[in-house]
Amino acid sequence: MNEISSIIKKIDLAATQKNYKEIEDLINSMELTEQLGIHSLLNRSTIKVITDNKDIINVHSNAKEHIIWFYFNNLLWSGEVLDQLIDIYKEEHYLALESIVISAIKSDEIELNQISKLESTFNSKEFIKQIERWKQRNGID
Repeated sequence: MNEISSIIKKIDLAATQKNYKEIEDLINSMELTEQLGIHSLLNRSTIKVITDNKDIINVHSNAKEHIIWFYFNNLLWSGEVLDQLIDIYKEEHYLALESIVISAIKSDEIELNQISKLESTFNSKEFIKQIERWKQRNGID
């Protein structure tokens, strides 16, 4: 674990310096199982740097999905967050992002004016089921 913590510190430093190639190289130097867990070890600012620069940091798709999920999962729900989440979902189709939307539906964080945007983006069976339940709870037909 000492080696991983050393790599994490180097990734965090590279992120503060916006050295995207070094971030990429350091993450790729780790085993995939280690990569899948780094989202909970990195600084929040590093998570944001990786999310904001997801198109130029070339790491395993599953590791990137975990990092991006962690970023959005730790933000307060808002229209702006939804728009960012939808933009990334449309590009990458990360199921983890849909899980954030479903959680927001279940916890009644979504607003009526977000429904059409959600329905035009997500269409899994679970999404449809949860959006219908939300509509029932809120008296919307």
